[in-house]
Amino acid sequence: MNIVENFLLHQLDLSLKNRHFAGELILKNDFTSEKLLTLIHRANERQKVCLLCFCDTFFRKHLWYFKNIFQNLIDLADNENHETNKRSLTNIYISMLKSGSEDLSAEQKNQLTEICFTWLIGESLVATKSNCITCLDLLSNENQWIADELVAVIEQMYPQMTVSFQSRAKKILKRKKRLF
Repeated sequence: MNIVENFLLHQLDLSLKNRHFAGELILKNDFTSEKLLTLIHRANERQKVCLLCFCDTFFRKHLWYFKNIFQNLIDLADNENHETNKRSLTNIYISMLKSGSEDLSAEQKNQLTEICFTWLIGESLVATKSNCITCLDLLSNENQWIADELVAVIEQMYPQMTVSFQSRAKKILKRKKRLF
């Protein structure tokens, strides 16, 4: 196990300081995204949470690093139940859609749509649901049916949701010109 793997699996925590240090280590040691993905797959639950939070932070400034594994990042959503991981993944998907939407295939966008609607209408926590409506809003720019379904789901959920969700939902509904 090299220094990067050791740090990522045994010393990385949720602190921004350590996430930034991990990013520096990865860049200085030419640690590939494929190696990082392998670590995520073999990590225990706590390590996976830290690794995905790191990916969320690192992805925002180093999108290029992940280009070869976009599909793998989408596939990580399969059977994911940990709320922190779901939040991190949806943050990554938001960054993908904002920065590299043209790099995503129609099938990948369909997968993201399915993931986000599933998590939105499922038993996810508010942070995941809020991220899901943002992803779906971005995806709806290319597909009107997504916008129509998103507006319907938001209108149904709105009264029961927290103020933070309602704030984001209002902005989306306003953009969709369907503010109630």
